Amino acid sequence: MRTLSAGGLAVAAVLSLSACGGGSDPASRPAPSPGDIRDLTGLAPPVETGQAQQARQQAIYAGSDSLVVSTTYAETVLLDETHSIRWLAECSGRACERLDPVTGQTITFELGANEVTLGDAEAIGSAHGITLTSETTRGERLDRNSFGAWMEHGVFTLEDDRATGEDYEASIVYTLAAGALAGRPPSGSATWLGIMVGTPVAGENRGNRLVGTAALNYDMAAGVLDAGFSGIKDIDRGTAHSVEAVIFSDLEVGPDGAFSRGQSGGRIQGGFYGPGHAEAGGIFEQSGIVGAFGAKRQ
Repeated sequence: MRTLSAGGLAVAAVLSLSACGGGSDPASRPAPSPGDIRDLTGLAPPVETGQAQQARQQAIYAGSDSLVVSTTYAETVLLDETHSIRWLAECSGRACERLDPVTGQTITFELGANEVTLGDAEAIGSAHGITLTSETTRGERLDRNSFGAWMEHGVFTLEDDRATGEDYEASIVYTLAAGALAGRPPSGSATWLGIMVGTPVAGENRGNRLVGTAALNYDMAAGVLDAGFSGIKDIDRGTAHSVEAVIFSDLEVGPDGAFSRGQSGGRIQGGFYGPGHAEAGGIFEQSGIVGAFGAKRQ
């Protein structure tokens, strides 16, 4: 899956090195198997294949009227020194604007602006009718891993892009969600359950994949939404993450079925997708995590 242009961000990261401090490159670990991930997270065996999800990608993008993207975090290794950079994102409708750290200008990314490129997709496990998948796309100088799920009316993923040049390596992580908004707030109290994915944005475990449970509860009487992400596991370490739960309370749902609060580092943005608010999806940033989530109405 090709969603946003990571190659340009990798170049910008290299150009921005003079403004950044150094760091250390985290050690790589063997990738866990789907069975290992299911044992750790409690996911059931997958109810569909990765290829079945890929078959829905183009239709979901074409039908989506909402795109949300988290803050983007990049680490670039040049001459054995690691430098950290971040880009802020502001999203509205089918487009997001990312702040260029070099010029201060913004770059607009829009759904459908780039051709969808299918990679190697593997189904990991399922919960609440959602199947978590890992899709890897390899290019001449850019490899991308998309870790998330294509539902029926929306998508949520953790994107991990690895770019290489003659004298540099860049690692770029962010999360995104997109879907067809329901067009109005829910008409009654309800619960949505699903899956969250994410990664720590700093420290030795930066870039490790996190998986947990997503639960959203809408209270019709109060007119507010609570969103919680719990049981968060670091699947690349094989243990519970140091932050096991993230909660956002009393969120207002807009007239189009979307919700948002906060700024970079303490933010949630998403919406309800499909007829009858069948699904919910979005991104969040809190407690040093960038995450994405998808859930189905119960």
